[in-house]
Amino acid sequence: MTLAVEAEGGEITTLEGLMRGEELGEVQQAFVEEDALQCGYCTPGQIMAVEGLLRVNPDPSLEEIREGVAGNLCRCGAYVHIFKAARRAARHKHEGGWP
Repeated sequence: MTLAVEAEGGEITTLEGLMRGEELGEVQQAFVEEDALQCGYCTPGQIMAVEGLLRVNPDPSLEEIREGVAGNLCRCGAYVHIFKAARRAARHKHEGGWP
C-alpha cells in the first residue's frame, strides 16, 4: 500500500493499464478463468496486488501469494480462487502468456 503523495513523480499503472489493447492482461485473464471474483468489490485491488507480486517474484509460493494479497479483504471469501488465479497467472507469464 502506498500513499498517493509517495507516488509523486513516479509511474502509476492502473487496472486498465494491464490490458493489451482490448485484451485482458495475464492476471486479469487468470482471475476470469479461475472464477476469482464474486461481488467484484475487492477484485481491482486483488488483481493489482497479484500483478505487483509477480513483477518482483515471478514464481511465488502459496504463502508468498497469501502475504502478497494480505492487504486486500475479500468479503465473499474467494481466497482459494484468488490464490489459484495468482498461480495460473505466474505460470502463463513464465510461459509467455496466452496465445
